[in-house]
Amino acid sequence: MKLFKRIKRRQTPAVSKRLLQIVSGVGVCLLVATTWSSWFSPAVAQYETYEVKSVPGNVIWGELFKPDSEPILTVKSGDRIRMDTVSHEGILADQGDTVEFLTGGGIAESDILADQLTIKGTVTKSGPGPHVITGPIYVEDAEPGDVLEIRTLDIDYRVPYGVISNRHGKGSLPGEYPENDEPIYTKIIPIDAENEIGIFRPSNGLPDLEIPLKPFMGVMGIVPADPEDAVNSVPPGLYGGNIDIKHLGRGSSLYLPVQVPGALFYSGDPHCAQGNGEVALTAIECSLTPTFELVLHKGMELPAPMGETADSWIAVGLDVDLNEAMKKSVREYLRIMNDKYGFTKADALLYGSADIDFEVSQVVDIVKGIHGVIPKDRFTVLEK
Repeated sequence: MKLFKRIKRRQTPAVSKRLLQIVSGVGVCLLVATTWSSWFSPAVAQYETYEVKSVPGNVIWGELFKPDSEPILTVKSGDRIRMDTVSHEGILADQGDTVEFLTGGGIAESDILADQLTIKGTVTKSGPGPHVITGPIYVEDAEPGDVLEIRTLDIDYRVPYGVISNRHGKGSLPGEYPENDEPIYTKIIPIDAENEIGIFRPSNGLPDLEIPLKPFMGVMGIVPADPEDAVNSVPPGLYGGNIDIKHLGRGSSLYLPVQVPGALFYSGDPHCAQGNGEVALTAIECSLTPTFELVLHKGMELPAPMGETADSWIAVGLDVDLNEAMKKSVREYLRIMNDKYGFTKADALLYGSADIDFEVSQVVDIVKGIHGVIPKDRFTVLEK
């Protein structure tokens, strides 16, 4: 049962605010909604911005939401959500006591995210995956046969630290690393949020190295039609999920074919930086607050997830076999070139062999990923 409490405020022609407090089970969710004039979409005259907190009642751990999961919030197409997300790194069992783990890596106890400690202490890990997932959010009028566009407008850092981990039996070299059959090799990365730099400290006395940060959400998804696809948060699919494409940061869009009524959007697995392949197992995992805009495209046909940045289209291929993932990504590239620019698929295949880069998104999520990066500026003379 949810309790809604509204506090009326004075309204102006430009802005109206309402404060809603949702109490659900063990958690309290604070939602702040603001109505503004909108110019970005002629189909949406106004939008509301909601703030969703990563409190226990709004998260699950280790699995994805299912078709019968109760939404924590209902929004309209064009609404925006500022969503707190929590990294799983630092609260997993193999890292021991979270405070000792992080302070042992040079992080001040006062800088440790309280939400991490609360979730570790109160939320049951209900699936085999590691991820803490915030959601789900119901989008009005979304139905199978539509497409939900997830626009990442901005991303804010929540903490001055991240973590990279390599675990026994996982990563790109599961039989070789960690060395000496150790169960885990992990490193805490201090974060300079203002300059967007992470500090990598080699273990053998070499000088510290700076890693440029490019934050993005590893998990952005909607509920899959088959509940079996939701039992583990690790493998991505048609529904998105743990898609781990580093290009889908600020200013990007991810398009997903809606699987269930309301779509039921969620996000998690926040990353500060990731190399293509994510070869150790994790990126720099760090708690973030992204701001999303959810846009519903009615009747839009889409056979697979698709990404977009200001500069490129992203053709996504997913499969347990990396070779098959490559084939799926190439087929998606051919479809995009045909749909967007009128290329024949035969010509697009030749062109792609000369000028399109296909990158390994990750090889560590059971279902592996390839993405093709299609630069828009090459095709401005062909735009429909």
